Amino acid sequence: MVAGLGDSAGPYPDTARRFAGRTVLSRDGLLAQKRDSTHDASNRSTAVFPLVSSRAHKLFVAAVILADLAAVFSAVALSALVRYPIDELARAAVKPVGIALLALVPLVWIALLSARETYAPRVLVTALTQAIRVIGAAIPAWVLMHLLAFLIKARVPLESRLVAGISFPVCIAFLIAVRLALILPFARRMYPRLARGSILVLGDTTRAERLAEDLQRAVGSHRNVFLRSLGTTGASEAASLVGDEGCSEVVIEPDGRDLDELFEVVFACLDEYAEVMVVSDQFRVVMGRASIADVEGVPAMRFRRLDLAGPEGAVKRLIDLVGSAAGIVVLSPVLAAIAIAVKISSPGPIFYRQERVGRGGRRFTMYKFRTMVTGNDSKVHQDYLRAYIQDGAAASTAQDGTKIYKLTEDPRITGIGSWLRALSLDELPQLWNVLRGDMSLVGPRPCLPYEWDLYEPWQRRRLDVLPGCTGLWQVTARSHVTFEEMVILDLHYAHQGTIGRDLRLIAQTIPAMIRGRGGF
Repeated sequence: MVAGLGDSAGPYPDTARRFAGRTVLSRDGLLAQKRDSTHDASNRSTAVFPLVSSRAHKLFVAAVILADLAAVFSAVALSALVRYPIDELARAAVKPVGIALLALVPLVWIALLSARETYAPRVLVTALTQAIRVIGAAIPAWVLMHLLAFLIKARVPLESRLVAGISFPVCIAFLIAVRLALILPFARRMYPRLARGSILVLGDTTRAERLAEDLQRAVGSHRNVFLRSLGTTGASEAASLVGDEGCSEVVIEPDGRDLDELFEVVFACLDEYAEVMVVSDQFRVVMGRASIADVEGVPAMRFRRLDLAGPEGAVKRLIDLVGSAAGIVVLSPVLAAIAIAVKISSPGPIFYRQERVGRGGRRFTMYKFRTMVTGNDSKVHQDYLRAYIQDGAAASTAQDGTKIYKLTEDPRITGIGSWLRALSLDELPQLWNVLRGDMSLVGPRPCLPYEWDLYEPWQRRRLDVLPGCTGLWQVTARSHVTFEEMVILDLHYAHQGTIGRDLRLIAQTIPAMIRGRGGF
């Protein structure tokens, strides 16, 4: 079975129709509809899945967050009443330490529940998946809640071992009860296509047939699975199938199909409100560098909707604000030292201001420490990018024999600039871009305008999310992958990125900078 699919895990509602009866696999490899002979096409049962608005989605997620916090607060309060009288708890709550605890604990729980994607619609409509993810988030959240109480010396009520022992199972029990008894039924009404939408499998191989059969067995008779030939289904035909059949999920087995053609189909389906999973050896560049599912040992990369997210964006922005502000303050002596070194090493300004392309093609000014001589000609870099992106330029070879896909002998770079680039220290002023909201701490690298002009449409989708100072490609690959592999890594991050993964990538960035491997 395909990981992440077949458990009502699809994307978002739209008007669609469903077929009566059951789907079966025909001899030619297509899933045909087995209909009752007393019904014809004009009498097929239909179900309308109205498109949920972004406003309605946000209000629903806000309601889920409030329900979660109410469950946690009630669990802790009831557990505390076993040890403390209610008047003592009330007095503790209005003290400065108690107020701080009441303000910080909700942030901890929301952040960790969000990191486990428990507010994603495809998770909200499931029972088992939702319960597993909530428990996975509740355990570290409960630990951090007590650690926070210890650090700020909030003795009542969390210092009590009796309260701690009781509150753990009660918190999990309350959260699961609220999610399954209250949230789940409403979520299935809010996102009906997720719960009941069809699944489209595109492929021409025996593996595609097996995927369709496995998915049909997994979802049972209440959802339909259709297998269609990818060779005869272009992007527009796939999008029409998704809309007409009410597909919530699309699984593609491309069998080595050209990436341009493959991603044209992927994003056509994605833009029709279907979540997409591609099972292809072409994604092996992601294996070993990031968490990725597999089918029979073949990488399975998921593409999710980005427009109906949970509170991850707000949590990510909070981390960006706190991280960039703290970074500027803590690193101020280093920033000052680098500024002096740049100034005395060669004539010209300390900072280099450059127009870059960010999220959705929006232009902004990015800041770096200057690493090149002033008045340089960018034609050398433009020619290299054209060869790298369009012509698949051959890699250079480093002294240790590794392949490097980057302009390694640029005569425009100064002596101090070469050292700053090797350690990525020239990028530190981008903390100001993060503070302004142009960039995030973690995300795909912003590109140059003439680089953007060379991109194919599917390659531009790497910037469907906010660009970042560091990211999956920068930490795990840097200059050691081809352009297409770099885009695949960025797409994987864009569609699989979570707060937890962001924090891990931030932690991995410093060792990557110190090693200086792949920086030029």
